[in-house]
Parts: sequence; C-alpha cells; structure tokens
Amino acid sequence: MSSQYYMAEVHVRTKAGDLVTIYNDAFGPCGMSASEVRAAAEKVALAEVPGGKVEGSRVSTDGKQI
Repeated sequence: MSSQYYMAEVHVRTKAGDLVTIYNDAFGPCGMSASEVRAAAEKVALAEVPGGKVEGSRVSTDGKQI
C-alpha cells in the first residue's frame, strides 16, 4: 500500500481568546481528500488545545507517493 505526505495548519481560538496555530504533518494513504486530512488535523489540534474552537485550517500534499 502506498503512502503520501500531508501537511495541515489549523488555527484554534483558546478559551482565553488567543489564536494559536497547530501544525500537523503526517503520512497517510494515497488519495485522501482534503476534508479527510482536515478532519484528522482538526482532531489533533483540539486535543492539543482543550476547550479550543477551530477558526480555520489549510491542508496540502506534496503529491509524492511512497
């Protein structure tokens, strides 16, 4: 099974009102949709910022298969 490298940047508003950016770069199966990558990255970001709220995100891939 081939893998692909995905990059995500998730902006989270903390309970205190600060805006933080969580970077989640990971390998996953080839052909994941942007919504799948985004959902996984947002889950990781919210685990890192308990009680936070996602304000926005951006995902991409280098397109290379491993």
